Amino acid sequence: MMTKPTSLDAAMRQVLAARGSPVAPQGMGRADPVDGLEGALASPAGPEAYQIAVPPDFARDAALEAKARQWFHRAGLPQGAVSGIVQAYCRQLCCDPATLADGSQQRRTRAELAQEWGADYPRKVAAAQSLIEACGGAEELAEILGGTGLGDDAWLIRTLAAIAELDPKHGGER
Repeated sequence: MMTKPTSLDAAMRQVLAARGSPVAPQGMGRADPVDGLEGALASPAGPEAYQIAVPPDFARDAALEAKARQWFHRAGLPQGAVSGIVQAYCRQLCCDPATLADGSQQRRTRAELAQEWGADYPRKVAAAQSLIEACGGAEELAEILGGTGLGDDAWLIRTLAAIAELDPKHGGER
């Protein structure tokens, strides 16, 4: 019988163990990237261990990457989620800025998630927002999410809500 996990890390360890994947002992975080399911669900030992891959023709911003690593680590995000966030960020920077200005993406995302989540919509959005707040740098992060349109990305909101729901401090199950 599985016990109820008390943290995101504990929940991930239970999922890995249930699938028969090897699980490192508690507190034995890895600084190097790992392959497979464990790598996608594991939170690196420190901010510097996050792998941030961008397209080859993408102009890197070392200062933003350093801040982002800190945000990701404070929120306890697994490498797999970070990789998806970075990909979504790069996609948003390549899209037409006019699509951000008219608010249509925000309306579509809200409608899509409201239909999908029903009565749970406010709770799930609040959980995702709580996880974002745990990142720190709220003003700068809000500017990035709003300015790029990433804050209206349905995949990102779903992902953050799912991660947050595993952690009681972000509105997850108690």
